Amino acid sequence: MRIKATLVWFVALFSAAAIGFGYIFREADRPAVTVGAAPLPVIVIDAGHGGVDSGALGVDGTEEKDLNLSVARMLADNFRLAGYTVIETRTDDTLLGDGAKGQRKRADLEARLQAADETPDRVFISIHMNTYPSADCHGLQVWYSGNNAASKTYAEAVMAGVKQTLQPDNKREIKQATSSIYILKHAQNPAILIECGFLTNPTECARLCDETYQKQLALTIFSALHQKLQSNACA
Repeated sequence: MRIKATLVWFVALFSAAAIGFGYIFREADRPAVTVGAAPLPVIVIDAGHGGVDSGALGVDGTEEKDLNLSVARMLADNFRLAGYTVIETRTDDTLLGDGAKGQRKRADLEARLQAADETPDRVFISIHMNTYPSADCHGLQVWYSGNNAASKTYAEAVMAGVKQTLQPDNKREIKQATSSIYILKHAQNPAILIECGFLTNPTECARLCDETYQKQLALTIFSALHQKLQSNACA
């Protein structure tokens, strides 16, 4: 157990250092690493919204789609550095799918769902930002798909990791997705959606716009999921 803990710590430290010095990996997907005889899953990183769909707006006018993409790319880099095969649903400011006018959002969601479920060895992680009428609301929250039992365990891992290392005052609980979250409602593979914080809270909006905090957030999410995925592979 001490060796595994040391390895996890080393991978997390190396990931943080690599991001800090600007080593960004965009090469072709590499084969998933193995622990024993069990291969680790393919990781699908989904930056929510994009293109004409800006998502939520921050109190300072920041568009959600841009923050989603920034955090998602950092998270993808962490997983790649640890040897995972990673698929990103978008790497620039685009809306997915080929839907006609009036059907673009549905086509976009269907394209993301296809990325989540195209093969049975995938874990889908969608990155978003939250809003609420009250400016007092703050804190990361995780939603999970009810179609695969592993989804809940991954959501629990992320929430626990965030509370332990980044947001000790976070009192939010994970929630099972309703029909309002299309991808999680329909995904058959493990799938979670992470609302990284509230853009309607001035303090949290400023923090989410800060590159250093984004790196900390991405590393915290990665570390929590990496440890959980390794423990599942060894089961």
